[in-house]
Amino acid sequence: MLEALNLNATFFAMLASFLLLVALLKAVAFNPILKAIDDRRTKIETEIKRAELDLEEAAKLRADYSQEQKKARQEAHELLAAAKKTAEESAHDIVAAAQAEAESMKQKAIAEIEREKQKALEDVRNYAVNLSMLAAEKIIQKNIDAQTQAQLMDEAIREVGNLPC
Repeated sequence: MLEALNLNATFFAMLASFLLLVALLKAVAFNPILKAIDDRRTKIETEIKRAELDLEEAAKLRADYSQEQKKARQEAHELLAAAKKTAEESAHDIVAAAQAEAESMKQKAIAEIEREKQKALEDVRNYAVNLSMLAAEKIIQKNIDAQTQAQLMDEAIREVGNLPC
C-alpha cells in the first residue's frame, strides 16, 4: 500500500526533516515572535489605559480650571463693585463736606453782615444822638423852657430809633 501511494524512505526522511524544522522553528522563532507580539499587545493596552486616564485627568483639570476662572471672574466683579461703592461713598462724603463748609461760610457771612449792620445802626444812633445833642444845645442856647426841651429830645430819639437802617 505504501508503494501504491508511492511512499518511500525519502518521503519519510523529508517528513521527519520537516517536523524537526517545525519543532526547531517553534522553539527558536515562533515562541519568541509570539512572546514579542504578546508583550507589544500588553504594552499598547497599558498605554491606551494610561491615555484614557490622562484624558480623564485632563477633563477634570479643564473643569477645575473652568471653575477657578469662573470664581476669579466673580471675585473681580465683587472687587469692582466694592471699589465702585467706595468711590460713590467717598464722592458723597466729599459733596457733603463741601456743602457743610459752604453752609458754615454762609452762616459766618450772615453773622458778619449782622455784626456790620448792628455796628452801622449803632453808628447811626450815635450820630443821631450827637446831632440831637447839637440841636438841643442850640435850642438851649435860645432859652426854651424845660418841658419843650424834653419833648424835643424824646421826639428826636424816637425818630432816630425808627430809622430804617
